[in-house]
Amino acid sequence: MANSITLSRHKKYVPDLVALNSLCERNFMLLERLVDSWEIAGHINQFETSPSFVFQIKVLELSRYTNLLEIRQLSTSLPDFLQPKVQVRVYHDAKMAEVIKSQNISRIQPSYIYPNKQMHQPDEKHQINLFLHDWLVFCKEQGMSLPSQVAGLN
Repeated sequence: MANSITLSRHKKYVPDLVALNSLCERNFMLLERLVDSWEIAGHINQFETSPSFVFQIKVLELSRYTNLLEIRQLSTSLPDFLQPKVQVRVYHDAKMAEVIKSQNISRIQPSYIYPNKQMHQPDEKHQINLFLHDWLVFCKEQGMSLPSQVAGLN
């Protein structure tokens, strides 16, 4: 009997579009409660969650049906690379908010072949949007609204 090598084939990850769309809809609803003005480019909403952490939501771009937001954690006690930052495209007509850039990852793919050089997870897009959801829930529950300019953190 000849030795046979059995190669196990991993099933290709298929994104769950219903779950991702639902998550993006929930992110939109949370952002709607946290952002007091979509119509002003450069507008900033900030929330203090502890004496050393501030979360900032900034309107980067405006268009007829969408906005581009930057959401970041600011801290004077941590270096920049340890402070999370995401860019979120808000679709007002569809009532969805989707992460389009996170830290050093731009153009987030719907799925990744694993393993890969960057070590992205197969469901990286879903995980990043889930991170945004958890972040927004945290801001809503723990955050105290601050004036648009916080000394030393901008």
